[in-house]
Amino acid sequence: MFLNNIRYYGFWLIDALKGFKIKNHLKEIEKIQQDYSSDESQSLQLSYMIDLLRHATSTTDFYKAYKNLDLKKFPVIDKNIIRTNELQFQSKTYSKKQKKYVSSSGSTGATIRVYHDKNKCNRSTADNIYFLKLVGFKVGQKLFYIRIWWYTISKFAMWCKNIEVIDILRFNDKKYILNLIKKLTSNNESKNIMGYASALEQICLYLDNNNYKPLIKANIKSVISIAENLSNYTKGRMKYYFNTPIFSRYSNTENGIFAQQTPSPDNNFVINWASYFIEILKFDEDTPVDYGETGRIIITDLFSYGMPMIRYDTGDVGAIDYSVSPPVFKNIEGRKADVIFNTNGRIVSSLVIVRPHLSKGVLQSQLIQENKKEYIIKLNVTDEFNDELILINEFKEILGNDALIKVKYIDEIPALASGKTRTTINNYMVNATKVSS
Repeated sequence: MFLNNIRYYGFWLIDALKGFKIKNHLKEIEKIQQDYSSDESQSLQLSYMIDLLRHATSTTDFYKAYKNLDLKKFPVIDKNIIRTNELQFQSKTYSKKQKKYVSSSGSTGATIRVYHDKNKCNRSTADNIYFLKLVGFKVGQKLFYIRIWWYTISKFAMWCKNIEVIDILRFNDKKYILNLIKKLTSNNESKNIMGYASALEQICLYLDNNNYKPLIKANIKSVISIAENLSNYTKGRMKYYFNTPIFSRYSNTENGIFAQQTPSPDNNFVINWASYFIEILKFDEDTPVDYGETGRIIITDLFSYGMPMIRYDTGDVGAIDYSVSPPVFKNIEGRKADVIFNTNGRIVSSLVIVRPHLSKGVLQSQLIQENKKEYIIKLNVTDEFNDELILINEFKEILGNDALIKVKYIDEIPALASGKTRTTINNYMVNATKVSS
């Protein structure tokens, strides 16, 4: 507790010496998020947008043709466009100034390079502090961060930030998970966990398979799931073992935090309107969906000046509830290439893949849509599994009685280069997109 307080006050002291840059961002974020409809908040958001568009059209080659145009007249961009026009996206104003290089491969392995200016980095830090605070985390507390680590963090930096680096690529080694559990329960210091949903699920499966009791001594204050859809199984078991709710965060590496669940009972995602403008566009054209409908998630990063990203297609699918203030995400279904449709063409929740894990002996599962009515369920199972026919019939109830479902047994579902595991794949949509283009 003493060292945590030193870290807390030390962090804010350093920020004060640098001119309260993070603190001032945090105050703006709190103002907009907590008083969204006020004239002051609306004026702030509008000024962010006007300043960004003016900057982008005046200092980048890519956007210079859109000067004095409304946001809706700007093109929708994606990773491929950024990758092939990297230099054109970079602001000349920041060409010789200090910038942070960020590389993102996402779930698909398609890498893009993005550059963050100093102010963008400060804004992202303030965003992180704000959204962590919503679920009970305080600057200085211990954070177990589970992800793929392409780079190393010095021991001094880990001590200052109080981060325990946990590498998801080592989760195939059950001893590694056991050592993580030992670290979590080694003392009753306040701790927090952030990590990929698939990693949290593997922890729960390990605890279940080894008949663990609730880990009261771990003293976990908050758990945040990132990068992948969180299953009800993982939610329930994390709550059981660590006596704390688990919340999903919607973010990416190239931009930052777009939304996050909070302790509110509705489970909606609170959108980060303070730092982003978000649109939901139709699947087949760059026009808005009707209010409440599901579509492509398009973001405008209001603070990315070193490399402006305006109307960026995240590749994800979701729906916004505009009946509340501020509007919230009522669902986020993940990547368009991972969205499953039933035989009538309606989106099925990605959490449908949780069903196989209710059967004894299932280690891993993956649902693939090959055609409008053809599906494959890949299973990694033990000899205890004996529910194939039951599983097919239950999936028919979800996907349609006319669904053609095959079960394939495999030794392992490999993780992507990003460390994430795709639980659903839609080859039907991918092939349809290729044909239409």
